[in-house]
Amino acid sequence: MSPTQIIDESVPANLEPRFVAIKKRLIKPENIDKVTQSWKQILVELDKELTRIAEAGPSYVPKCDFSEIKDTNKLPPKISALFKQRGVIMVDNVIDTPQIDLWFNELVEFCKDNPETAGYTFPNPTAWYNIFWTKPQTEARFHPNMKKLFKTMANEFHVDDESTLLDLDTQIVYGDRIRIREPGSTATLPLHLDSSSIERWEDIMYSKVYEPIFNGEWEDWDPFKLDERTTASENLYEHIEEGKSTICSAFRTLQGWLALSNNKSGEGTLRVLPNIKLTMAYIMLRPFFWQDPKSGNLDDYEIDLDTPKFPGTVPGQGQLFLDKFYHHLHKGVISIPDVKKGSFVFWHADVAHEVDHEHNGDSVSSVLYYGQTPLTEGNIKTLLDTRHAFLNNISPEDYRSQLSEEDKKKEYQGADFAHFGEDMDSKRSMGLVPFEISEDLTEGQKRVRQLANEAISKQA
Repeated sequence: MSPTQIIDESVPANLEPRFVAIKKRLIKPENIDKVTQSWKQILVELDKELTRIAEAGPSYVPKCDFSEIKDTNKLPPKISALFKQRGVIMVDNVIDTPQIDLWFNELVEFCKDNPETAGYTFPNPTAWYNIFWTKPQTEARFHPNMKKLFKTMANEFHVDDESTLLDLDTQIVYGDRIRIREPGSTATLPLHLDSSSIERWEDIMYSKVYEPIFNGEWEDWDPFKLDERTTASENLYEHIEEGKSTICSAFRTLQGWLALSNNKSGEGTLRVLPNIKLTMAYIMLRPFFWQDPKSGNLDDYEIDLDTPKFPGTVPGQGQLFLDKFYHHLHKGVISIPDVKKGSFVFWHADVAHEVDHEHNGDSVSSVLYYGQTPLTEGNIKTLLDTRHAFLNNISPEDYRSQLSEEDKKKEYQGADFAHFGEDMDSKRSMGLVPFEISEDLTEGQKRVRQLANEAISKQA
């Protein structure tokens, strides 16, 4: 079926008139014809790719076993190639089952013993628990296997300029939650992208990340090149009281979670759109080709550089891909494969995803969220927030800012230095100990570690 036979006559709302100038900045006059032809090619290729994904189902998500990477800190070449294309991966047997069961039971007990923490009661029908610094969470984040896994995934990214203020060798902690989703529960998190919304087009540096797409050369775009992305602003509307452009104020290369339960596909877990280049090329150009031609013919698409329309985008809120504006995408959304206790799932910041609407299993679906957050100049703020939250036994600011003053007085996060043991690297990733600066580091690594140390010293 031709991708244009699905026609949507909905008209997206206008944003402020200033967004017309943003469209004109992104698509230069000399590139209009090239971008238009690129859009048509994207639709044809996207239709083929999403058909392949739909037919393959969960098996389209690449998998490997932790034993394949633990000694090399590298993904097997074939798996790496698939990950670079699909933007999602499952790694099995990262943590053994007895350890997972111990952590899970300790988390449940903590929730029962501290039902008022972060304003939640136990059991919580929404499934997400705002706890951050408990003993099992700390032990999980800094388990030797987790360190090796995160180092392995960091090796999938690169910069062209070694002076870029980025340290991929350093994983800092962005405090994130846990999920304990009961069987039969429903969820209402539709297909979306995290790491901002309109900022991808509006912010100068963020839009440079996608420059090849705006030049009509989407095939040349490299989602794993981080030079521009490290200085992009993902939250231009943090001053807005109602809604936030992103719940996560940190820069993450990958989002991810550790499975604390065994769940089959569709049992309250994750659904993804496992393709990066084609889907992001479509998403970034859709505002310029939001009007599907009534004829259904590819050749009748016309570029729009004169209206402030960015479908699914509202400044200060998340980027949603609703059927009426992004109907081409939805047939390629699939459930991830069956997960086992101790499996880890990563997905790229540019992979659209959602959660299962229904949990049709017979046991809880539980995970510990932990995304990959390298040390950058912007993430020094995250590092300081993590340090402050841990030392004061409170939630990190992204979540604490949503609490009432009464709830802020009730929370107890279980933070304790004893949970680290003698692990200095773990303390560094929490901003509790300064970073070492050695001669074998790149110029960018040295400088960003120095900036982080200066900031830690001022806060201390």
